Amino acid sequence: MEYKYITLDTTDNRLDITLKNPPVNIFTGAMMTELSEVLNDALKMDHLRAVVLKSTGKAWSAGADVSEHLPDSFAEMLRVFGSLCNQLFHFPLPTIAAVDGLCLGGGFEIAAMCDFIISSERSYFGQPEIKVGVFPPIACAHFVKRAGLSNTLEIVLTGDAFKAETMMRMELVHKVVPVESFAQDVDDFVGRLTCNSGTVLRLTKQAALDSLDLIPKDAVRQAIKIYAGDLMKTEDAVEGLNAFLEKRKANWTDS
Repeated sequence: MEYKYITLDTTDNRLDITLKNPPVNIFTGAMMTELSEVLNDALKMDHLRAVVLKSTGKAWSAGADVSEHLPDSFAEMLRVFGSLCNQLFHFPLPTIAAVDGLCLGGGFEIAAMCDFIISSERSYFGQPEIKVGVFPPIACAHFVKRAGLSNTLEIVLTGDAFKAETMMRMELVHKVVPVESFAQDVDDFVGRLTCNSGTVLRLTKQAALDSLDLIPKDAVRQAIKIYAGDLMKTEDAVEGLNAFLEKRKANWTDS
């Protein structure tokens, strides 16, 4: 299937989704709907092990379409936007936003819903919504747990754009790499994930996500439940353990 606002490439057990809404990849409702459909389809790809969100041009995304924030359309925009962010956050496999350029507003919020943001050193991030009289709901809801209250308030109350290194110190960006080696560094990082079993990646991410709203004692109990009740019933868990004992490379079947 062909899409208007994104392109797809599936190689080496990964799905690359490239944003293409020039000149600055503004997220319209239609574009968000396409991305949501692709993520739903990705759930059916048996051997998929990671999803990478990429872009072309000078901006990963300059944000959501301001015209869709007006009174006659904002409710539907928020519904689609919130659903996409939730879908990305809870996607069962590792998700990586590969950011080279501007990443602002709703674009930053969508990127931040990925498990990792790998950024080039020339990228800038920000939530400029305050400057047009609104606020970024996903950033307000999610950034506090990762960046802390003061850092989050500085981002959402000033509307300033921050260098990638600053965002990394605030723990909103995972890794900052040179522009010259950006594509290779992204590939290397993703390869460290996709060399593992897709089934085990799913269960491991599930255990981590399940822990977020639990007290430590209950989080440990839930992780052990997944380990004993789900992980040890998989072929790949047995294969991985035997491969280690037999000093050979594991042959994953993603089952």
